[in-house]
Amino acid sequence: MNETVRTSIFVAGAALSLLAASFLGPAVPKAPAEFSQVGKLFFPDFKDPDEAKSLQVVSYNADTASLRIFGIEQGPDKIWRIPSRNNYPVDGKERLGKTATSILGIKRETLAGQRKNQHVEFGVLDPLGESVSDYTGVGNRVTLKDGKDGKTLADLIIGKEVKGRSGFFYVRNPAEDQTYIAKVSLDVSTKFADWIEPDLLKLESSKLRTVVIEKHSVEFTPEGGKMTGKETNTISRASSTDKWKLDDIDDEKEEVNEDEVRKLIQALDDLKIVGVRPKNDRLKKSLQDDAGLRLDDRTRRELEEIGFFIVPLQNRKGMKMISQEGDLTAVTEQGVAYDLHFGAVFSGSEEEVEAGFIKKSDDKPEGDKKPEEAEDDKKPNSKKIKSRYLFVQAQFSPEALGPKPEEPVKPEPPADEAKPDAAADAGAAENAADKPDPKKAYEEALAKYDVSVQKHKADVAAYDEKLKAGEKLVKDLNRRFAEWYYVISGDSFENLRQGRKTLVKEKAAAEKATGENAEPQR
Repeated sequence: MNETVRTSIFVAGAALSLLAASFLGPAVPKAPAEFSQVGKLFFPDFKDPDEAKSLQVVSYNADTASLRIFGIEQGPDKIWRIPSRNNYPVDGKERLGKTATSILGIKRETLAGQRKNQHVEFGVLDPLGESVSDYTGVGNRVTLKDGKDGKTLADLIIGKEVKGRSGFFYVRNPAEDQTYIAKVSLDVSTKFADWIEPDLLKLESSKLRTVVIEKHSVEFTPEGGKMTGKETNTISRASSTDKWKLDDIDDEKEEVNEDEVRKLIQALDDLKIVGVRPKNDRLKKSLQDDAGLRLDDRTRRELEEIGFFIVPLQNRKGMKMISQEGDLTAVTEQGVAYDLHFGAVFSGSEEEVEAGFIKKSDDKPEGDKKPEEAEDDKKPNSKKIKSRYLFVQAQFSPEALGPKPEEPVKPEPPADEAKPDAAADAGAAENAADKPDPKKAYEEALAKYDVSVQKHKADVAAYDEKLKAGEKLVKDLNRRFAEWYYVISGDSFENLRQGRKTLVKEKAAAEKATGENAEPQR
């Protein structure tokens, strides 16, 4: 090939290259897909928080070295419940709405890492992942699903907070390896009490008028059960501004210990449940229908297992329930008598206190232990929480409303007076003129009576309204109480089940303390 031909080929090639470049443009490096996601929402298709019909939160509890799985969901009856807590109804729907709304706005602010081996460093290991063994670097996983076909709306693992950037966390989609930094303002609790109506009695302390504490313990021996430490104490007051008085107190030597009474009243006002157990359907229905305790063998066993014993009355014409650790009756001015029966002690982990022992199909007993006990004992840092079973009922006590208004008595008309004799003494006639006119007095009394009648009608109407309101409140409470055995904390139990030893103090000691603190006379 001569030089002229070779040169022509080079020129043609260069021309073709220039022509291609003019069509294709300059060669610019393409950004990796994970970088192209920066600034975008994690779940752009999730736009309506009301779509969320279930929430699951999985977190790791370092104190008990165990996973905590907690969820709520809306059932076919449109009621939100907690499946893992015996389907107890939820009162925290607003919390779910806030959670869903917060997840809507979470963006991938910055790419923090692209590799799996960085997940431990960022604390975004999947707590439900098969590879998790020691739970180091595990994050909290939050999942929202819809109610149609269980479609996942959002699923995030939230890890450690970024150092120096308050409110920013390492976040990962479980389906991706990449970890991003995102601003997160979620307040997702796995505590049972945060999702329910924890105020069990919904009682206002200012309306309390009488509290009766039946303190005793039922102990079991080979010969049978026996009751020990029995005592009854009653405190009462006429109005919310009056001081509490204790029956059978020696006023010269003793006085009410107001600090301990305050603890008792506060415990009633703020009585919170820490766990629930469902009653069987037969017992639940009988209580909802105000038919009392309909006993069968199953119900009797169920009650006895948690510290409530059914015994015949002395006349053998009925049955009564004996609580293992005594009873308390609190009566309000609304006519509601709350009957609290204290059963057996229950000790377990936080989840066991909330829902009871959950038996798995593959549990194998260790020795003579229950399967759940054997498993729980193996957990490092396992912490037992002491609590108490509680059986609650309400009764209507109309006496607490006060006496029914008495009907006013209509005045009697004056008797006809005999006409004065013409021969009557002038002095006697003069004295008669000084006496009040019976007819006028009767008319005045009759006018007052008419006013009293109108007031009586208003008072009776108000009293009848109180009767209806009290009866309705009792029915509403019993419908709620009927479904569940409750569990309360050990501290609540101790504050409620007080005896004379704590409710009474010596006056001399109080007076001596006052004298020591008084300023010296000048």
